[in-house]
Parts: sequence; C-alpha cells; structure tokens
Amino acid sequence: MNTPCDAPLVKTSGEKFEGLAFTFCKAATIILLTQKFALPVASGAAALFYMLAYLNGKQDTRCFMLYPPVIASFWSLVCVVSTCFILNPSILTSLKGLMSPFLSL
Repeated sequence: MNTPCDAPLVKTSGEKFEGLAFTFCKAATIILLTQKFALPVASGAAALFYMLAYLNGKQDTRCFMLYPPVIASFWSLVCVVSTCFILNPSILTSLKGLMSPFLSL
C-alpha cells in the first residue's frame, strides 16, 4: 500500500526557481567573502568535497564528467592555475611572450 511518504516528490515551478536562486546565492556568498580568490576557493572546495564523497563510497555524480576523481582532478588544476595567476600576474605576461611567435602566424 502506498503511503504519502512513498509518493514521488514533484517540485513546483516556484520550488525549481528557488533551488536555482539558492545555488546562485551560495555562489554569490562565496564570491563576496573571498573576492579575487573566489575561483581558487570554490574550485579547491569542489575538488576536496568530490574526493571526500568518493572516499566515502559515492562512485558517481550528477556532473557530466561522472567520475568524482576526474572531476576533483580538473578542479584541483583550476585551483592551482588560478592561484598562481592571482599571486603572480606576471606569469600571464611571460606566457604572452612565449606564445607571440605562434600568435603572429
């Protein structure tokens, strides 16, 4: 016998929009608190929590990359590279100089 607890949860349009709004609210809060370090903080946290999920038995995810260690690797790379660019902006100038022979083609 089906009980009200067995019924599938169907979200209203308002609940769906509130879910999206809450996601952007969390992102905006992180950006507000961390400012120019928002990308490294958010990507580092994503990498950490995907690995914690994997190590605690979660073998898949809703992300299109599907496998938590792959996602964690990607976000770790983003974290490291963005931190390097923030702490040492001259890296971009150096890269531009290295790439100039290829860009003039």
